[in-house]
Amino acid sequence: MALLTIEAKYMASVETSKKALWLREFVGTFGIIHDSVQVYCDSQSAIHLAKYHMHHKRTKHIVVRYHMIRHWVVVENVIDLAKISTKKIWQT
Repeated sequence: MALLTIEAKYMASVETSKKALWLREFVGTFGIIHDSVQVYCDSQSAIHLAKYHMHHKRTKHIVVRYHMIRHWVVVENVIDLAKISTKKIWQT
């Protein structure tokens, strides 16, 4: 259970990234190759947490499995985590 809004957005970004990577591999079996997958998040704080490794007393309780997004974003560069306006989300 998420205790903070940033944690909930961070967890949602991880879950979305896992699905996006699965789809990337799936379409790769058909010969469609993508270098990276763009995942949008409406929380600049969650994006910052994913891109920059920081230890903070408010985020140390986040389960380690959610920190795998850092590896995808920073090390492997297969996820492009980008900011999107909340207003734009509701327009679609």
